[in-house]
Amino acid sequence: MWVLGLVSPARDGLTLEYVTTYTLLLAATALVDQTAPSETASPSRRFGWLLMEIVLCSLVVRTQGTIRPALIYLLPVGRAILLLGERAGLLASLLVWLAYAINIAPGAWPDHLGDFPNYLSFFLPPYAVAVILSLAIVRQERARRRMQTLYDQLRVAHDELQALHQEVRSAAVAEERNRLAREIHDSLAHYLTVANVQLEAAERLGIARAEMAFEHVRRARRLTLDCLQDVRRSVVAMRAATLEELSLEPSLQRLISEFADSTGLRVELEIALPVNVPLAPELAQALYRAVQEGLTNVQRHADATRVEVILNASSESVTLQIQDNGVGSALATNGRPSASSGYGLIGLRERVALLEGQLSFGPSPGGGSCLSISLPVRGSPSIGGWSA
Repeated sequence: MWVLGLVSPARDGLTLEYVTTYTLLLAATALVDQTAPSETASPSRRFGWLLMEIVLCSLVVRTQGTIRPALIYLLPVGRAILLLGERAGLLASLLVWLAYAINIAPGAWPDHLGDFPNYLSFFLPPYAVAVILSLAIVRQERARRRMQTLYDQLRVAHDELQALHQEVRSAAVAEERNRLAREIHDSLAHYLTVANVQLEAAERLGIARAEMAFEHVRRARRLTLDCLQDVRRSVVAMRAATLEELSLEPSLQRLISEFADSTGLRVELEIALPVNVPLAPELAQALYRAVQEGLTNVQRHADATRVEVILNASSESVTLQIQDNGVGSALATNGRPSASSGYGLIGLRERVALLEGQLSFGPSPGGGSCLSISLPVRGSPSIGGWSA
């Protein structure tokens, strides 16, 4: 622009005053353009700065005396859109046309008014190009900011997802530990308790009654083998292999028969399961473990001679009751163990809670204690087999 002003000087020629004034105005315009306020500045400050740049551009064109330097008006056109946005910037850029009209008015008035359209058409194409480019820059910047915002939101969501994943993983590990604790207690503790009873009986019999003592030892040995088999089944289940398919009723009959033979208690089993009532594997397993824990609890604490196991089911739920004629229970009737109780009922209550069931344990109306469990069966898949 400075070279254009020197090649086509004003009517008075290339004088020192003209060169100095023209150069200073261009320098001032360039300096002002470099000090443009940010988009976060107040609207009045941005608009005042824009007016100052338009005035400087108008002085540059007026000093040169022709319309050739009018291209300098493209600076405030672009700045208006970049600073004020699309709509406000387009409206503010129209002030450039007013300043341009003021520049060309002295040369066109009054003899050359017909040249006004030519003057205007000279500036229109560059103005349109500047507007289009400025709008493209504004929209590109807006898209970039939107992408940056989405990226920041995605990063925050990713961090939250990572934290949630760690929480879920920790919860899964804790749940798996609790499940393993329940499995160990419900299987190993039951067999070891009964085996201990047999070994105590053999110890009391002594050498004088060696044959009966050996029979108790053989029963204890058989129980340890059953315990080992149960542990192997649990390991297979934990490794997600194919589980041994057993039906619930024969498994309970076998469990109660072995318990009665080992302890000498009289155990009565009553099962009333309709054929059309499906039991999911986890439901049948919970019932089996509940009978195991109930019998073990009777052997350890009840001092009973008779135990009654009743299993009923309807289309809505399955109910298990284990009653004995012992001395009763020191546990609360709401199923929450006291400080002196063992881990067995805690794990059993956790099993029942996972299946959205209810458990109660307390004194029986006829004496002794009663363990009652109710589990919903609605929505359980129809599976004929289960694993103990």
